[in-house]
Amino acid sequence: MRHFFRLLFFVWIITIWMPQTAFASPQDKTLVHVGYVGEVLQNVPESNGKMIRQKMLGLINQNYYEFHHPDDLYESHTAQIDAVKEHNPSSYLNDLGALASSANLNYIFTTQLENIAEPNERVMLRGEVIRFNRQSNDIYRYEVLSYIEDLDLHLKTIKDELVTTIPHSVYGIGKRRVYLLLGIGFILLFAMSQTFGGFDHILGGGGGGKDPDPPAGS
Repeated sequence: MRHFFRLLFFVWIITIWMPQTAFASPQDKTLVHVGYVGEVLQNVPESNGKMIRQKMLGLINQNYYEFHHPDDLYESHTAQIDAVKEHNPSSYLNDLGALASSANLNYIFTTQLENIAEPNERVMLRGEVIRFNRQSNDIYRYEVLSYIEDLDLHLKTIKDELVTTIPHSVYGIGKRRVYLLLGIGFILLFAMSQTFGGFDHILGGGGGGKDPDPPAGS
């Protein structure tokens, strides 16, 4: 009976935990779509440009909304993205709105940076990270003026001001639900093996065991 209550306790803990993770419903019924169109870089060394791309993707590619990679967007909406990257002041807001409407994006991010340092000097970035909100039809600009080694300090502020303020419409655990359920299955299997004396009892093998030898005759 003691083993039965131990197993029951494990099942009770997992039953309480699962609805809060794997089966939690989104905060919003409407899925939020966020696209990143990439960077426009001037006079930035190629190695630094690749690092900036990786950092920006890591910053914007969050799992609580639907993220659209710049390569995928460019393949399907080349003309609209080229127009955005031209950054024409007279049509920039309309260009962002046209891309958002065509690609069904709620938010659009883009990065404009140039290296203003003299040749053979430390890379000094000047520019901005832009977030467009389709619903309000406005632009949030975060200005950057920093040595490239200090870019992470700006990225932390950008995340707080531009990224985490986007409504959450997807729980991150949803994309890993299969792995979660597999993990729960292994936890249950382990708990049962500890309760009933080994995996062979759970899987149906070795149940009979070997008959004990008869006692020696007198």
